[in-house]
Amino acid sequence: MTFRHLRSFLCVSILGYCASPAAAAILYSANFDNAADISGWTVNKAPTANAANQGAITGFDYSTFGIPAAPGNAANDTFGMRLRANVPGGDAAPVTTRPAGTTSGLSVSPTGQNFGSDYVVTFYAWSNFNGAPNASGLADNANSEGGTNNVMMAIGTSGTVPLVVGNTALVTNGVMDGVGFATTGDGGITNDYRIYPASGTFTPANATNYSAGATGNTAAYYQGVFGTHTAPAAQLALSTAEYGSDASNTQAGSTQAGAFGFAWHKVEMSKFGNTVNWNVDDFPIANLNVSTLTLGGNNLALGVSDVNTSTTRHPSLLFTVFDNLTVTNIPEPASCTLIGLSIAAIGLVCGRRRGA
Repeated sequence: MTFRHLRSFLCVSILGYCASPAAAAILYSANFDNAADISGWTVNKAPTANAANQGAITGFDYSTFGIPAAPGNAANDTFGMRLRANVPGGDAAPVTTRPAGTTSGLSVSPTGQNFGSDYVVTFYAWSNFNGAPNASGLADNANSEGGTNNVMMAIGTSGTVPLVVGNTALVTNGVMDGVGFATTGDGGITNDYRIYPASGTFTPANATNYSAGATGNTAAYYQGVFGTHTAPAAQLALSTAEYGSDASNTQAGSTQAGAFGFAWHKVEMSKFGNTVNWNVDDFPIANLNVSTLTLGGNNLALGVSDVNTSTTRHPSLLFTVFDNLTVTNIPEPASCTLIGLSIAAIGLVCGRRRGA
């Protein structure tokens, strides 16, 4: 191989390295395949008085609910982390009688992690809910027997506090020490996509922070990204078996266009310098400049909460599953620049030697 060919090969290789996601090092990963995996995660619940009504388990076989294997795992298994909130009767022994509940939830974080100042969190999420067919699609409404949950994902947290919000504000004992991103499975609550900037007050709709320029699932952008989905067929039978006297089957019909529910979504959160980004299915959803914020740490959090005090008739069908999570670093651009300059210097020296 001539020097000219070698130099060209090195330049292409380095450019490929610097542009490729494979250049990033994996800092942490979790497939949640085993029940014991939850021991490596810190579970934070709020309100404190309602801790028994929140639940987090790993090794949950979601195929029993007709949910296919999440992408991102070569093993193609159907085990993940299930979170659920405001469970009637308690997470250990749910009931279908809809006793009084409270706006509540939980968040979970890998214990003791510090991923540094620049990192990317990628995982898959499935939001399951019970609703009822109506003009707006399958959603929580008067006939739905309860079922709207927030799905929370956060970056820049300490991982030691409950990042739990209701409809628009923190619940009792809830904290937001990172940048939280929240959505709902069924849509229809005006603010279905929200940014919480290390605060219990979410960032209002605007064209700077939200790619859609809006927070409701009715925005054309969200409808184009998420479309509509139906519950797995197996869940119609499960709904009838759990409580057969519903006004209509709670799992029938399609979601409202632009809602997050009943589909696997690839979620990516990244922090690079003072910019935090939230992407779903490779589409930008939101971003935030955090230069003026005080963040709690460099950990991540996943969570759910109920936006209402009422409980569901179908506790087995109201949950969120997370699977195939990875955290990677973001390679320093300076390192690639340095390598490129080194190649250029080699070329210059060798060129001079050949011309001497």
